[in-house]
Amino acid sequence: MKVILLVTIKKLGKSGQLIHVKNGYARNYLIPKEKVILATNKNIKKFENSILNLEKQQNEKILEANVRIKKIQSIKSIIIYKKSSEKKKIFGSVGVSDIIKSLALQGIFVKKQEIKLPNGLLRYLGEHTVIFSPYKGICTNISISIINSNS
Repeated sequence: MKVILLVTIKKLGKSGQLIHVKNGYARNYLIPKEKVILATNKNIKKFENSILNLEKQQNEKILEANVRIKKIQSIKSIIIYKKSSEKKKIFGSVGVSDIIKSLALQGIFVKKQEIKLPNGLLRYLGEHTVIFSPYKGICTNISISIINSNS
């Protein structure tokens, strides 16, 4: 029986693949568990259209991510003022929410999960680098300067 896989199954194939399985396996297990659909002409065309739509949506997301990356790269550096001790250790820390607020003041809005702190929270004065990743596999570095605000 020819079926189209809706999910990836080990030793059978990847999602979207057209495979041939035994009739009983398809009728008794795969179809009731909604892991496959029958490979009729109608279902094949429907599935191909849905794949094309998914690819189109993914391409749009990638283009949007690249535009946002360019916008972030136009900013040379983010400056954050924090009180600190004499040993250049700031009181508290600079986290993702502080970075998001600084970017929002410059007109760039990002989500919390798009900012990655490779070395954890920023706790010292100076230059730091964080990663902005708006879409999987697409990222850029953001330079952050933490400056003492003691008066």
